[in-house]
Amino acid sequence: MKRPNCTVVGSIRDDSAPGVSELKDSPKGDGSQLLLVKIESSKPSDAKKAVEEIEAAGIDHIDILIANAGVSPPIEPIETVDLSVVTSTFNINALGPLALYQACYSLLKKSSNPKFVPITSAAGTIGGMEHGRTFVAPSYCISKAALNWITLYVHRRVLSLTKTGQS
Repeated sequence: MKRPNCTVVGSIRDDSAPGVSELKDSPKGDGSQLLLVKIESSKPSDAKKAVEEIEAAGIDHIDILIANAGVSPPIEPIETVDLSVVTSTFNINALGPLALYQACYSLLKKSSNPKFVPITSAAGTIGGMEHGRTFVAPSYCISKAALNWITLYVHRRVLSLTKTGQS
């Protein structure tokens, strides 16, 4: 983060986790700042609280929103996969990024060129399922397929409207 005049907002799950203090103390470019906010992707309310902290710090827009939370449970056949594992994985991998996007939408709309960049996976592609043998990890693949849908919708419909001034 040595670029000048940049603000980076990062999310952490635990302020006392290893590496957090080093991250806080890392060198920054002139006029740059790092703001760390707590977001646990399995808790949709965390994203809203984080946006409140961001706005309280004087940040009035977001240019690039990267949703990088994810979990990959053990590989199990779809015939025996525990539905609670599917649900938990879906909540973190698909609904977590959606909750983050929803919470940040008003700040993204204020950017002249907003970008939503969720970290997804080819494992979520229906067309590549046979080729990539992604059918062996149903919990993960189902959640990433949903995230791919959310991403495409946001890119095609929502963010394109913000660029044209419609909302």
